[in-house]
Amino acid sequence: MKKLLASIFMLFATLICSQAIAATETNQEKLNNEAPSTRPDAVIFKVHEVTPVIEDGMVTGCDFTVTLYNRTSVNFRSFTLNLDWKDVVDETIKFDTYISNIVSKEEAEMFKNIVANDKKASTPLNAKVTVNAFGADKQISVRSHIDTERCYLMLTNANFSVTPCEMVKVGISTGGGNTSGEKSNCTNLFELVDTSNPEYFGQFKKISATDEQEQNVQQQKSELSTIDEIIGKIVENMGMADKSLTNSK
Repeated sequence: MKKLLASIFMLFATLICSQAIAATETNQEKLNNEAPSTRPDAVIFKVHEVTPVIEDGMVTGCDFTVTLYNRTSVNFRSFTLNLDWKDVVDETIKFDTYISNIVSKEEAEMFKNIVANDKKASTPLNAKVTVNAFGADKQISVRSHIDTERCYLMLTNANFSVTPCEMVKVGISTGGGNTSGEKSNCTNLFELVDTSNPEYFGQFKKISATDEQEQNVQQQKSELSTIDEIIGKIVENMGMADKSLTNSK
């Protein structure tokens, strides 16, 4: 009877462990497929807290925050983050085709000329943010402002460059010789986190969400393996006890 109970207990425990491991692996696979990850060796940054500035009932500008986390081993003396957002409304709506289908040819040409003269619709929105004394493994938030009424564009993906840039690697004295490239452009060290990435909506961390989940999966597997060993020992001890009782009879 004890052997039967031990076998049932071991089977049940093994099933629980297998299901738990499968669940952690499924969660990891889901995260890898659905959640964009950020580089572990980059300065990740996001543009957020975009707030329209209103004067006399009109939007005249946008206050916004840029938050950066330095995952690199580089200390920056200073750099300028150049951002531009492309206004693609005229490209996505296909205004010319739409107008041509609902008005006469002469009226359509008139509307096209009006739109062609409105350069603002296709002019990129530009912003520059300068950061000084930004060390490795540090996070900083910079509040800035831009004069524009198109604050909505700042919630979309932006093109960016980081130049000029002056930095010094950890372990090199401040007076050390940096190359001219390090002083002029370091765009490749930076990565923009936009609203399509879940990391945009939380606090930046030393590692990406995907790497963090991978660590959790490995830790759970290790804990389940330890539990499995303990269960094995319990079953083994129950078997030895059952054998002792049988031999004593």
